Amino acid sequence: MRRHLVAALVALPAAVVTVLGLPPVMQQGEEALRELAHTCVQQARKLSGTAAKVLAGNDRESLRAQIAEHQNRTGGRAHVFDARGRSVDGALCILSPAQVSQQDPVQAALRGQYTDSADQKSAQLADELVVAVPVIWHGLLIGVVVICSALDDLELQQMTIWVVVGVTAAFALALSRFLAELLARWILRPVRYIETAARRFAAGDHDVRVPVHLGPPDLRVLAETFNHVAEQVQQQVKLQRSFVSDASHQLRSPLVALRLRLENLEPHVTPEGERRLEQALGEADRMTGILNALLLLARAESGAQPAEAVDVRAVAEERVASWRVTAELRHVAVVIEGEVDVVVSAIAGTVDQILDVFLDNAVRASPQHTTIRVRLVEDDGVVSVQCQDAGPGMSPDERARACDRFWRGPNAITSEGSGLGLAIASSLAQANHGHLLLQEAPGGGLHAEVRLPALRPAQPTARLDGLSQRIRR
Repeated sequence: MRRHLVAALVALPAAVVTVLGLPPVMQQGEEALRELAHTCVQQARKLSGTAAKVLAGNDRESLRAQIAEHQNRTGGRAHVFDARGRSVDGALCILSPAQVSQQDPVQAALRGQYTDSADQKSAQLADELVVAVPVIWHGLLIGVVVICSALDDLELQQMTIWVVVGVTAAFALALSRFLAELLARWILRPVRYIETAARRFAAGDHDVRVPVHLGPPDLRVLAETFNHVAEQVQQQVKLQRSFVSDASHQLRSPLVALRLRLENLEPHVTPEGERRLEQALGEADRMTGILNALLLLARAESGAQPAEAVDVRAVAEERVASWRVTAELRHVAVVIEGEVDVVVSAIAGTVDQILDVFLDNAVRASPQHTTIRVRLVEDDGVVSVQCQDAGPGMSPDERARACDRFWRGPNAITSEGSGLGLAIASSLAQANHGHLLLQEAPGGGLHAEVRLPALRPAQPTARLDGLSQRIRR
């Protein structure tokens, strides 16, 4: 956008320079050529008197002296022809005398086609300007005086003018380009702020705002509108999260009471109704799990909890040990691979919950006699916690929707899961300035991965300062 705006701002000065600069330069060249032709006509008229005497009598020495003096003074060359177009005397032009006599100005002068200086004929050849003036003696045409003037000086002068105009135009365009760049930056600075803020807002940073005192008035209004919309959306999101949290919390007590009442009904249920009672208790447990997941999701999206150092290896070993009992009942093994000393900056308890989601899905999806691998990898300041299973995996479309709330795969069992696990894991990853990634495992199955920022070690100088302070104490 900035390039288009700068191009539009520079196009107008360029058009002005072209329209107002080129015609005067071209007109100046034509004026210089006309002025040179007029000068040559005046010089030819001065020689016409002597030429008339030579053509009427026989005073060639005087004519040659004037032609030589004209050539020395002006650098031009003069030639005299009689009424029949035959060369009488003169300096050599680029063309031969026979060729000069065939030029249009000379032929016009030999025909006597003239009334005053405005009717004098001239011809611009490749390198010379040819001017012909008739010689009149007692009212009769007795010859023609021809002046040949080189155009080198005129071309050099014209080229100099073009160079000056070109340099001036280039400087003017460069200046306009510089000023257009400054103007474009001033105009587009609020747009860049709004673009950056919109991207951060879309990424979940609802506290971002843009300055409203930069740029043109119209863009300031746009910045104010963006801030107003951001505040409205932030308020609506807060209300939605509060509603989810409050509703989930308020529903827990009735569900607990409902489950207790269902359990109290067990002695009074006939053997035929025991199965239905178990189903009702299962549905109550499932609803309780959904409410707990909603509370966890609302807590994760609040983003108000501070980050701290988390030993990922210790967390992984603890969660794997806890899930290994459940996995062994399904004849599934769980192992840990990768880095030993891995520390991340994360909110307390979030890495545990993300691993629980991964392992829960992996245990339920893994066939018997397979292995779930939990791998810890640290690379370039990022720690990856990976969980790979040998289950059926997911298609690309399913992986794209797996983090949506309440979405469940087509093969999911109705009584298991709430469709919130991966959504919670993704929200927890974003709350820790990381992200969740789902891929196909190398040997089939699902590769679930969360990438979190590694905890930067303290600087050596800081550790030495603390050690020196302890020694002084």
